[in-house]
Amino acid sequence: QEYFLSSAAAQLIVSDMKCRGFAPQQLDRAAVVQLNDTHPTLMIPELIRLLVQEGLDLDAAIRTVSRTCAYTNHTILAEALEKWPMSYIQRVAPQLVPIIREMDRRAKSVFPDPRMAIIDDKDVVHMAHMDIHYTYSTNGVAALHTEILKTSELKPFADVYSYKFNNKTNGVTFRRWLEVCNPRLATLIDDCIGN
Repeated sequence: QEYFLSSAAAQLIVSDMKCRGFAPQQLDRAAVVQLNDTHPTLMIPELIRLLVQEGLDLDAAIRTVSRTCAYTNHTILAEALEKWPMSYIQRVAPQLVPIIREMDRRAKSVFPDPRMAIIDDKDVVHMAHMDIHYTYSTNGVAALHTEILKTSELKPFADVYSYKFNNKTNGVTFRRWLEVCNPRLATLIDDCIGN
């Protein structure tokens, strides 16, 4: 399901890019892809694959996708830091396996720290690691959360990619949202139950 949705979105993005007259190496001028947690991480190798099909060499495709994608980490719980056995990806999207292995090789050649590997010694793919290595921005969603990412959970990455780490506080209370989007309803509710 994650690959299906990521692939469909990637194909739509590339099609839209071409319809609007952008060349494959200009993808980052045509779109920004915000990866919300690691569920859509396969968007990265899928976009690389599609750009190679459009005529870019692998180096150019990786550079272009890295300038196009950004990553938001919403929580440090396991469901937001997905890890998938390569055997699963091999069954679902075998065309991505050589791309992911090459991305891992490149990351390890620059950062040999095993804590930063995309593929660990058990042949498990760490999606958040792929996101951080191959996007231009990594953000948390609250100041405290971002600090935890930088000082604990993703510290090895923050140490070498400090320029990528930033905070984007998100979320708004329903009450505040209602007051802004429908002040008449907010007033009615206040009249009925108090402020």
